[in-house]
Amino acid sequence: MPHFYNNKEKYFVSVNFKVMYSSMREQTHLKKVKSFRLYFSKKPKYVIGRNPYTRLESFYRDKLNKDLDKTSYWLRSQKIFFKPLGIKKSDSIEKKYTSLKKITFPEFIRFLPEVHMNNRHLHPQYIIFKKLKVEKKFKMESKENRDFIETELKLDLSQKVNTTEKAKFDLQWTDEMYKIVNEVYKEDFDYFNYSKK
Repeated sequence: MPHFYNNKEKYFVSVNFKVMYSSMREQTHLKKVKSFRLYFSKKPKYVIGRNPYTRLESFYRDKLNKDLDKTSYWLRSQKIFFKPLGIKKSDSIEKKYTSLKKITFPEFIRFLPEVHMNNRHLHPQYIIFKKLKVEKKFKMESKENRDFIETELKLDLSQKVNTTEKAKFDLQWTDEMYKIVNEVYKEDFDYFNYSKK
């Protein structure tokens, strides 16, 4: 999972996929490291989280819309839906594409209990951070937190990488959908102190 070491400021920062990962990779003084480095180091450790609701909206817009093409190559974040959709490996590209394209946002949420542990973009953030003793937890949506990251951790957050802005469209939630997400990502809400709906 995404852990980085700041060679200049001497600290670790951990994120997740769909949680500023691409932006962290653009930082010239950050080096991606294995998780064991964090457990044996006394250097400060910081984690950046994201609201589970907006993280899932970003995944849906990105992996099941913006990055969806008629191709023989499928992203792992797309292939995890083959089984619940009843798609076979031998099925045509057209059938695979059409089946994925038809997944509505409510259907995607209903698939989560079955697929969320099969791809790192959907893993609960808590499973990465739960064993770490951290200096501070950040919420990427918080302006105060982002200001701290830029001024104190000396990271440039102005670079928007792999943004889903071009795939921005309205997504509607229901109580049933919130209930599913609240259960699947319960520890994320608790760990980062996000409010549930």
